[in-house]
Amino acid sequence: SSKWSNLRRYLSYEKVAGYAPGSQVTDHCAIDRDQAAIEAELAKKTPEAFENALRIYNEGGNSKSYAQVTLTTPLSTFIGAGTAILGRNAEGNEVAGKAYEDYQA
Repeated sequence: SSKWSNLRRYLSYEKVAGYAPGSQVTDHCAIDRDQAAIEAELAKKTPEAFENALRIYNEGGNSKSYAQVTLTTPLSTFIGAGTAILGRNAEGNEVAGKAYEDYQA
């Protein structure tokens, strides 16, 4: 056993209503903002507003994290939905995610 074996790294997550969760739940907590956005769209009582509300319901508005990826070179192979993706953001920090849909090379 090394002298470092008893060290642990503890990460903190954003507090929710004063509670410090043990995992990242902020995306799930944003559902209340989605609900408010859906209600606001439906209150407009137009076909376009209904489509907007439906899109928020199906795709998420505030509660679904996503990132747009800019490639420096074209894809060389097919990437299927759910494939793990690892890269770097504009600040050089490592980011990870999954492909939302299929992408052809």
